[in-house]
Amino acid sequence: MFNLRNQKSGFTLIEVLVVIAIIGILSTLGNAAYAYARNKAKSVKAGADAEQIEKAITVMANDTLLWPGGQAVDKVNLTVGVEICNYPADNCAYDLANPSAGLVATDGTFLGWNGPYMSSIPKDPWGNQYFFDTHYQIQLDGSPCDGESTCVPAAVVGSYGPNGVGNKLYDSDDIIRIMAK
Repeated sequence: MFNLRNQKSGFTLIEVLVVIAIIGILSTLGNAAYAYARNKAKSVKAGADAEQIEKAITVMANDTLLWPGGQAVDKVNLTVGVEICNYPADNCAYDLANPSAGLVATDGTFLGWNGPYMSSIPKDPWGNQYFFDTHYQIQLDGSPCDGESTCVPAAVVGSYGPNGVGNKLYDSDDIIRIMAK
C-alpha cells in the first residue's frame, strides 16, 4: 500500500503553461475565423445594398427615362464630373440621397417621376456612401480595374469597399454592380 500523505496533488508549472498555450492558440484561431466571417458578411451586405440601389435606379429609369443626375439610361458617359458619390469629400456634385439624383426625392427635372424609389440611401458597412458612376473603369472580366491596361468604361453602382478609397481611384476591393458596358 502507498502512503497518501507523501503524494502531492496539483499541476506542475509546465502543465499549466501548456494549457494556457493551447487556450491561446484556440482563441487566436477563433478570432481569426470571426474576423473573416465578419468581413465576408460586410462584403455581402454591400453587394445586397448595391443591388437594391440598382433596382431603384432601374425603376426610376422606367418611369423617367433617366438615370440619376439626369443621365441617359443604359449609356456609358465618358464625361468627367458626372459621378454621384461621397459629396463633398470625393469632389462629386452631390450624393445619391440628393434630389438631383432622383432616388429619394426629385428636384423637378425628372418628368414622369413616381418616387421615392428608396426611402433613404444607406451607408455601406464601412460607413461610406454608395456611388453611381457612368464611366467607372472595369476589367474585361467585369471586376474593378486596378490600373491594368485592359480596362474599359462601364456604368456601375457600388461601394468603395473596406479601404473606402473613392472617386476615380478604382481598386480590387470595390464592390460594384454593372448596369451598362
